[in-house]
Amino acid sequence: MAVREAARRRAQALAGRRLRGDGELGAVTAELAAALPAAVLAIAIAVGAVAATAAQVSLEQSAGAAARAAGRGDDPALYGDGAALRIEQQGELVCAVLSREALGGALELTARSCAHGGGR
Repeated sequence: MAVREAARRRAQALAGRRLRGDGELGAVTAELAAALPAAVLAIAIAVGAVAATAAQVSLEQSAGAAARAAGRGDDPALYGDGAALRIEQQGELVCAVLSREALGGALELTARSCAHGGGR
């Protein structure tokens, strides 16, 4: 009987502590409110990095296609994919340099690729 009474008192004490809060009740909410902006910022940076990497890969592929087109004597602007295109001659090589802004102008991407000139 004494064991049951002690268990009942403990349960009442715990229930009373939960109702009063004892300063712990809002701690999780406060920690979440403090950490949420940092988590959102980290996710935004990760998504931006993935988007910039994808844009760089696309620019590299376009530069390669533009350099091969210039080497064949075709119009390399068709392969520029809307980026600023510059063609350079270096001996027997024809190089295409593409540049484009990414992430709303926060980043300048550049890709360069060379191909053998003369259509060979």
